[in-house]
Amino acid sequence: MFRECLVLTIFLAGYRIFSVGEIPTSERNDFLDAHNTLRGTISAGKFVANGKQMPAAKTPIANMTWDCDIEKSAQKVSDTCIFVHSKNRTNLGENICTMWSSYKITFNGMAKKAYNSWSVEFQKFGWVDIKLTPAVFSSGIGHATQMAWARSTKLGCGRSLCQNEQKVLIACQYRDAGNFINSNVYDPK
Repeated sequence: MFRECLVLTIFLAGYRIFSVGEIPTSERNDFLDAHNTLRGTISAGKFVANGKQMPAAKTPIANMTWDCDIEKSAQKVSDTCIFVHSKNRTNLGENICTMWSSYKITFNGMAKKAYNSWSVEFQKFGWVDIKLTPAVFSSGIGHATQMAWARSTKLGCGRSLCQNEQKVLIACQYRDAGNFINSNVYDPK
């Protein structure tokens, strides 16, 4: 599934140079597994958001699959090292996350940390309605609803070390874009 995402490697004077943003298969799987676990739990009617049992989906929410073109697009966002949503996205939703330290950091475990920072919104702010009204969106769950958005089925993420390797910026993009006001995140039974 990931073979088409291979990044060309350059050999120079015996050194192997990798793209900083190249995401190993294990990290791709972490992003996908986290999203698909959330989606499956919601779909089955087993998801509880801040004490509220959410209804099962009318039809199963599809698992996300990795998309290499979306990965490239998300990598361009993370390469900016600027914590701001990108512009001019055509049919792409987007979640961004940044983490920093006073010491040099690595990418290890960052997929799970980014996912957790987004999905925790349901527990922190609750999920009062499946319909994404302006009030529901403004409650602070926009990252989590994009992850759960039933019509979003393709995912690609990028990551970059910034500021002397003391900051990481992660961007994930979703096709089809979600978070349309006055639309359901998914259709309940």
